[in-house]
Amino acid sequence: MLRIFDLNKKNLGIFDGYEAFLGFITSLENQKLSESSSSLGLGYWAFAHYTPEKLKHVCAWIKPEFLSNTQLKALQQKWGLIEIYRGDSAAIQEILITSDLYVEDFKKKFCLDYCRERGWRLIETNDHKSSQNTLVGERRYVVHPHTRKSRLSQRSLENTVGRLLKAELDSCIDRLRQNPVSSNPLPAPIRPNTRKGEF
Repeated sequence: MLRIFDLNKKNLGIFDGYEAFLGFITSLENQKLSESSSSLGLGYWAFAHYTPEKLKHVCAWIKPEFLSNTQLKALQQKWGLIEIYRGDSAAIQEILITSDLYVEDFKKKFCLDYCRERGWRLIETNDHKSSQNTLVGERRYVVHPHTRKSRLSQRSLENTVGRLLKAELDSCIDRLRQNPVSSNPLPAPIRPNTRKGEF
């Protein structure tokens, strides 16, 4: 489950997952298009996922000379296609859907980028139900237009560094336990032979 908040901490909605949030983004962007035809050029965001059958049906209405090389390759290989607009229709990103590609990862990244662009806050909650109780895990993605990293990634980095330091400290303690230090680890001081009258 996803909860979205704007810069003023106003709740923009609760969504079952990234697919539902993607539908919300699409409706917002289509509303911008209906209000102004110039929105398609600048500031327009869209995520389109075509299965091989859907792509074949859509491209049947387009002359082959107007298809991109990626679209032609997807048609020839009978692959799906992802098209992503991130604020500029001239800079479209086309991704071939091969067997090893996971589309949900691209949907999630698109949604997080959209939030980052607007300074929105996205909170992801995972509900795990068992026969005894319900566990709720929460992930907070605080995205800001001027930062590339979410707070979650920063925390995981800090946790990784902390775990490495703790592991290093634990290994030092184990070494000391294996080779205990005597109560007086330093050798007795060496006294130089001194003669009478010498210091």
